Formats: sequence, structure tokens, C-alpha cells
Amino acid sequence: MIAAIVKTLVQIIKPSHKGENQMFRNIKKFLAIACVTVAVGAVTIPNLVSAQNSSQDTTSTVKRKPHQGGVWKKLNLTDAQKAQLKTIRENAKTQRQSVFTPDQLAKLQQARQSGDRKGVWKSLNLTDAQKAQLKTIGESTKSQIKGVLTPEQQQQLEQMKLEHKNHRG
Repeated sequence: MIAAIVKTLVQIIKPSHKGENQMFRNIKKFLAIACVTVAVGAVTIPNLVSAQNSSQDTTSTVKRKPHQGGVWKKLNLTDAQKAQLKTIRENAKTQRQSVFTPDQLAKLQQARQSGDRKGVWKSLNLTDAQKAQLKTIGESTKSQIKGVLTPEQQQQLEQMKLEHKNHRG
């Protein structure tokens, strides 16, 4: 299409005298430069826009919304309970990390950073002993958390878990 426009312009501006030959060459150079500029722009701009959009997409998958703590917020925990739960969770995290090999920890960290956690547990190839240790840590953590909550809060937590389970399945 651009070539057709240039061809038409060349026919219109064709020199009729010898002195006009230089002017014709200058116009021809100008049109050639303009055509190349338009062609390069037509190719480059969509690529820039798509690259910009894809970089925004990747950052949105990496940067997730911070956890609002919705379940715990609904339980109306006291400051003392919040502190106790934080300590319990930190201890559980430390215990879980001690179960994994350095290679497994690296895989988990990489999955966390990339945001792609799908299938990461299968790729860890946990031994039966590791699985048993993780299960024990999980059960211990649950019982410790249960010990911090009041009976009303425990009941409320169970109700929320049930609702969540029913909503998902």
C-alpha cells in the first residue's frame, strides 16, 4: 500500500526540466525515508505494546494480593492470641523447613517466587519419613492453635472451614 502511494506521488512530481531533477531526487529521498519510518513504526509499535502488556501480566502473577487474614479477622482475636498464633506459625514453619533437603527447599522457594506452585509438591519426591514428619507438625500446629482459641472461636472456625469446603466442592 505504501509502495502504491509512493508510485503515485512519483508520477505526479516527475520532472519536466533538467533543473528540476535535483528537486525530484530530494523529494524521492524524503519519501523513501518517510516510507521506511512508517514501516518500521508499524512493525515496532505493536511489539512494544504487547511486550509492555505481557510484562504487566507477569508482574501481576508474581505480586499477589497480600493475605487479608479474613478468617482470623472474623474470629475477633485478642492481641495476646494474635501474638501466640504468630509464634506457633513461625515455629511450625521452622520445623517444616528442617524436614526438607536443601534441594527441596530451593524448589519450594523457586515455586513461591515464580507464583507457579502447581505440582511443586509432587516434584519434591518426599520420602515417607518426610511425609510423616510434616503430618505430625501439621497436627501439632492445629492442636496448639486450638489451645489458643476460646470454645466459641473454635466453633466459629470449624463453621468457616465447613462453609469453605462446601463452597469449593
